[in-house]
Amino acid sequence: MKVLMRGVHLSLSDGLKAYVQEHLVDHIERLCDDQEASEIDISLVDINGPKGGVDKECRVTVRLPGLSAIHVTETSETLHQAIDASRDRMENALKRTLERRRDVSNQGLSQDVASDAAPY
Repeated sequence: MKVLMRGVHLSLSDGLKAYVQEHLVDHIERLCDDQEASEIDISLVDINGPKGGVDKECRVTVRLPGLSAIHVTETSETLHQAIDASRDRMENALKRTLERRRDVSNQGLSQDVASDAAPY
């Protein structure tokens, strides 16, 4: 899985990168571990710069082969809170999307039609 991480109006320290890897990327990879061509794009943003306030934002986009991109944005007072909130929302969105894909792929031939087919 390809992980793209960038900081907008802030620098990414090694501690922050490790936190994102442990608390966000690892959780997402666990859900879509069979996807070879998937990509996670993470942007950590300080909206107001040095002014302060509720201005730390975490934007996460997950691209899976055969599906449209899933995007989540969370804003909070600290980057850690924004990362955790975006992880929770992204997990829910991924579970929902992957479950829908499984439901669609399981809607093949009905059991009655499949049992009437002649064996080869």
